[in-house]
Amino acid sequence: MLEGQRTGVTQESKTRHYSIDLSRQMAGCDANYIRLLKLMPELDSFRAACLQSLAGCASGTSQEGQVPNFTVRDFLNVGTLPDDVVYSREFVMASPVGDGYEARVRISVVEVFRYTSTLQIVQLNRVSPWVNPPGIMIRLYHDAVTAEAVAYQGHKAFLAKYATPNSKMYHRDEKRQINEFLGEWLSLCIQAGRSLTSPAFICSS
Repeated sequence: MLEGQRTGVTQESKTRHYSIDLSRQMAGCDANYIRLLKLMPELDSFRAACLQSLAGCASGTSQEGQVPNFTVRDFLNVGTLPDDVVYSREFVMASPVGDGYEARVRISVVEVFRYTSTLQIVQLNRVSPWVNPPGIMIRLYHDAVTAEAVAYQGHKAFLAKYATPNSKMYHRDEKRQINEFLGEWLSLCIQAGRSLTSPAFICSS
């Protein structure tokens, strides 16, 4: 009987593994897309202006005024924005304990494509000499109206679930945690952030 009880406990513990809550994760990614549009309100007009100017890079088969479909082959030549085409905003957040410390955060557009954009959010100053400032690369899927973190602190290509332990010392739900941290970070920028510049809307017509 005792042996059977031990066996039952072992089988039960095996079933207590991390299961992906897809609906919750997708809801978080959708919310992050909306948060980014609040923080970068001229993103749509900036994308339209970029695509319009990049249309000349497409083959001559495209009709005038038609937005081209860029392929993976065009990624480096077309999708990556040149240095003189920049859209970024910086936000300052004061410390809640009143010690005079201010965190500076920059959100900038790195790549623009027809259906996706890549943004980067980084903290520009250090909280501690022992802790590197956070930085996240974010992929926005405009057709699906969602956004997800694709790189964090130099790590990228996260799996939906990891076995533990693993060589990279990731949590089982590493990807979910990064996206939830991104949501908390963006929410903090919206609630407590003070923009250093006013939005400069771009006319796409």
